[in-house]
Amino acid sequence: MKDTSTRRFGTVAVPNSQPDRPRPENGRVRFDATIVDHLGSLELQEPGAAAAAIYDQPIALRLLYQDPASGEEHYLVRYPAGVRGRLHRHTAAHTIVVLEGRLDANGQLIGPGAYVHFPAGEPMQHQGTGDGPCLFVLLFHGAFDVEALSE
Repeated sequence: MKDTSTRRFGTVAVPNSQPDRPRPENGRVRFDATIVDHLGSLELQEPGAAAAAIYDQPIALRLLYQDPASGEEHYLVRYPAGVRGRLHRHTAAHTIVVLEGRLDANGQLIGPGAYVHFPAGEPMQHQGTGDGPCLFVLLFHGAFDVEALSE
């Protein structure tokens, strides 16, 4: 599948007299933005070793955005049906929005359109369910790290 749905638009310089307003370009105002037309069309890859060690089978992900100043990272993640995740924690808080399928978040089953927020440093467990894969957006409110915890 062709991966052409992510576009990055540059920031337009503005005159000093109006520092907070972007300048129209060809009749359109341009802002800096990362835009993905259809998340389901993106190709996903295997995660790094630290993230992979949390799960009992391979998961797939795609970095959507990374803020160089704060380290914040946004991912598109797909769990296969029945993937089990270990109890773990992250230094940064993170948020999940489920797009497709169902997710087990700290023992509660949630589905498409559901939102869950995990506070920084708190033990957590999120994993797939046996009824199919799950696609979700994962927003780390800081740089990604992970610590596996004893059950």
